[in-house]
Amino acid sequence: MNRTAGENPSSSVQEAVEAAMDRHTEDSRWEAIYLFSSDGFVMARSGRTEMDLEACLLQFVFALTGTVELLDENQPAGEICIRTFKGRRLIFRFFKAFEESMILAAVTQGRKGYIRAMNSLIRELQAHGLS
Repeated sequence: MNRTAGENPSSSVQEAVEAAMDRHTEDSRWEAIYLFSSDGFVMARSGRTEMDLEACLLQFVFALTGTVELLDENQPAGEICIRTFKGRRLIFRFFKAFEESMILAAVTQGRKGYIRAMNSLIRELQAHGLS
């Protein structure tokens, strides 16, 4: 990536991450995708970015991070998927980036497959130097 003098390198990384996420939300598989730090900071977002959805996902991130840490002692957890009564899936994928734990949270509707698409997105994020 070429940078001009004085350009903030972290903003270039965030732009690249959000562009990758945007490409994945364009296939209509995802309603929204969020990348959270383990501290609950939104690092990037794509798709439907309503505050109530973001707040809901953030609450799950905090609750599930503790669960993953508890499970990690015995059995590492890479993903937790919650299916709602209205047919939505809330998918939380845990991986390392920026030398810390990151959470990729995605919302999908119906029975659309997501595993291959989420793996592809994580590989693309890691290609931007996030592994």
